[in-house]
Order: sequence, then structure tokens, then C-alpha cells
Amino acid sequence: MDQDPARFLGDVARSQQANAGASQVWAEVTALSRLPGILDLGQGWPDFGADMTAREAASRALLDESDPRSNQYSMIPGRPELIAAISRYYRATGSADAVHADGGNVLVTSSGTEAVYATMQATLSPGDECVFLEPFFPWYISNCAIFGATPVAVRMRVSEATGQYDVDYEALERALASPKCKVLIHNSPHNPTGKVFTREENERIAAMCVEHDVMCIADEVYERCTFGGFDGDGGHGDGDAFPRMMDSTRMADRTVTVGTASKLLALTGWRVGWITGPPAVVAGVKTMKSYTTFCAPTPLQLGVAAALNKIADDAEANGVSAVTSDEAAAAMAENVRVLSSALTDAGLRVIRPDGGYFLVTDVSDLGLTSVEYCKRLANEAKVASIPMVVFYDPGADGASAPDNFVRFAVCKKPETVRACAEAIRANPVRGE
Repeated sequence: MDQDPARFLGDVARSQQANAGASQVWAEVTALSRLPGILDLGQGWPDFGADMTAREAASRALLDESDPRSNQYSMIPGRPELIAAISRYYRATGSADAVHADGGNVLVTSSGTEAVYATMQATLSPGDECVFLEPFFPWYISNCAIFGATPVAVRMRVSEATGQYDVDYEALERALASPKCKVLIHNSPHNPTGKVFTREENERIAAMCVEHDVMCIADEVYERCTFGGFDGDGGHGDGDAFPRMMDSTRMADRTVTVGTASKLLALTGWRVGWITGPPAVVAGVKTMKSYTTFCAPTPLQLGVAAALNKIADDAEANGVSAVTSDEAAAAMAENVRVLSSALTDAGLRVIRPDGGYFLVTDVSDLGLTSVEYCKRLANEAKVASIPMVVFYDPGADGASAPDNFVRFAVCKKPETVRACAEAIRANPVRGE
């Protein structure tokens, strides 16, 4: 990638300056979460549900004397067992037309974070525009700065009619129609809002990508954590199949799908992720990856392979050729119900999520900013949360970042969330 060093350093400096305020806020609230006695609903790491099949298989690989390579480098694309398992997983859960049976369009990465980074690195050049919806996973905008691309954040807003986040499709199409736009990052289930895009919404966005010749990075790491299959009491219903962007009309040859064991198997510390997509693009990403991490940890790759094969086995045994929610999603749906009730009782407005690890609330009625609320909640109720200002680009759409939204992580043990709900009820934060 050709880039003038002075311009590169300038882009990074501007990014650091723009993000300085958000970084300071993040540092302050995460410091509060580490204080003694604090119940942490801030950072989105799960404290339950770590896949046992993967852990047992990885343990065997660590001690396997018959395969001396099980603890050594894997090939850059990944261990063949994991490549085959990823291909089988996607094909068994409804994407047979988009994922090659031989795994020829699959690449194993060291985490979903690297998958997004290396894909953006391989597909964006200085001056290109990269579009994503706002609020957003903060790494998107930082990666753009590193690669000299221009981030274009299209802001979602909470609908008064539905009480959920809505997409301004006219603004999105204007962004995608720009001759400089090369990539759309499509995140569903969405972090941090919990929005899950329907098949019809995906098709609408897909038609824009096709018309304007835009490639899509589909960040779908939470795909088995959707709440549509659970009733109001947290019980398991029939389930709603999650629609992948690569299965939308004419999107198989322009979509790179990102997955990770961090979210699919609740193994955030393993740092095993992957992509699947058009072979030419995957080959470019492989080149970028080869000069960074080279390969993900080999025994952990073997553990993930075993877990993905089990998911595929279960899907085939039950005759289900679709992405459906897992057991952890049932627990998180119940956590959403429990926490939402407490927050509502405490005077907050809840924006109901369709899936993912998070619950967003509006603190406007308290007369406090999100940062003020988070600090007081940590000090008074001993519950940590995150102000949503860190998930916004202050310059998007010419508007300042809203300061009235707060994010709670619901990927915690039910007893932890119940304790937080009780603490919020017992120590409600009141406005001045």
C-alpha cells in the first residue's frame, strides 16, 4: 500500500486527537470497574458459557505426543482441520452457496479483531472511503486512520415509534454512492445497539452495495446470540434464523464474513477468528496476515475445530440448515429482561436489543449525561457500565455525539445480573 509517511503520521495524529476525549472517558469508567466491590457490566467478556468441547479438544492437542505439530506453527491459512470445520459449519447452517466445500475461501486469523484489521488493510487504500453505521465498534474508525482511509459514519437514531435503533437508508445510500466508497462494514447483531438486521433489511443494503460496486465486510461475530427465539419469560421458542449478508442476492462474491471463537464459543482469550469470502480477497488478506501474526495458536485452532464440528453435527442431526440461537443466548435474553425491568423502575428508558451482548438505555429523564450517570452508578450502586459517547464519531453528520446513552453488558452469569438489578433498584441514581 503506497502512502506518504508524512500524510500517514498526520492521519494517525488527527485520529489520536479526535479520539482523545473518548479514550479518556473509557479509561475513567474502566478504572471504576476495577474498584473493590464493583459488579462489572462494562466490558463485553462473558463469564459463563465457555465451550467445553473446544476446551477438552485443545487440552488433548496440548498433550498429544503422536502429533508433534499440534503445538507448533500451523500453515498461514490455518490448520486444515479448522479450515474444514469452518467451511462445514457455514454450509451446515445455511450458507452452502457462499462457502466452498474444500475451504478454499476460508482463512484462520488471530481473533476477529485481526480479521477485521487485515481485511480492511487488504481492501482499503489512502483516500478510499469506508462506511459503517454509528454507534460502532471503535476499532473501525481507528483502522481507517491507520490505512489512510476516510471513515464515513452513518448515524442510527432511536425511533420514537419502535423504541429501537433505525437506519437512515437514504443517508446510507448517499454514503455508498460516493465514488470514493470502497467498503461497507455491516455489523449484525450490532455492537453496541443489539440491532439484528432482518433478511429484508439485508437485501435492501445488498442492493445498494451491488448498484454502487461496494465490497462488504460482514462483522457477524454474534450470529448465534439472537433473542427472537425466546419468549418474554426467557424461555426457548422455535427460534428465528439469523440471516447472513453473504446469502443476500448477489453478495456472495462481494462479502467477507468475519467470525470468531471469542463470541461464537465464549472464548475471548483464545484469539482464534476467521474470514470467508471471495478467494481473491481472502488471498489478499492472507498476505497481510502473514506479516503480522503468521498463525493463530495451533492447539486452540484444533479445539475450535472440534466445537464447530459439533455445532454442524447437531444442525445436521436436527435437520436445521440455518443459524439459530445457542444456550448462552437464552441466558442473555433472560438477563436483558431482568436488567431492563430494574433500569425502567429506576427511571431509565430501555432500547430493546434483538441480540448481541449489550443493552442500551437512555438516561435523559434523569437530567444527567451518560458519563455522569456511569460515574454515579459505580459509586452509589457499585455497578459498572459504559457511556455510549465512546462509540460515536463526534463529526458524523455534522452532529455532536449524543451524551444520553449508556451501555450495559448482559453476557454475564444470571446471578451477577440479578445482583446488579437489585443494586440498581436499591440505589437508584437520581438527577440533581
